[in-house]
Amino acid sequence: MCQHIGMLMVIQDMALATPSAAERPEQIFFNDPVLDRLMGVTLALAAEVHMLRERVRDLEEARGPGLPDAAARRDDAAAFAAHVLEPLLGRQSARGPL
Repeated sequence: MCQHIGMLMVIQDMALATPSAAERPEQIFFNDPVLDRLMGVTLALAAEVHMLRERVRDLEEARGPGLPDAAARRDDAAAFAAHVLEPLLGRQSARGPL
């Protein structure tokens, strides 16, 4: 649980060190602003899902031994990010027979 608090402190420090959103130009990734907004929503939801998975894992870890270590958590986070961002590469997998 302490690592979540530490991460929050790092994020707060970064927020204080960077200019406010009003001072920075908006980032544009796609030609259509709707796609940019949709991507922002998708990534925000993915971040929330990842945080919830971490919290569940912390609760399971508090219950008993035999759960993944830090390296396994990093691997899981990398696999989760790759899975969420895979459609951006144009490699969506089909859901059923062609």
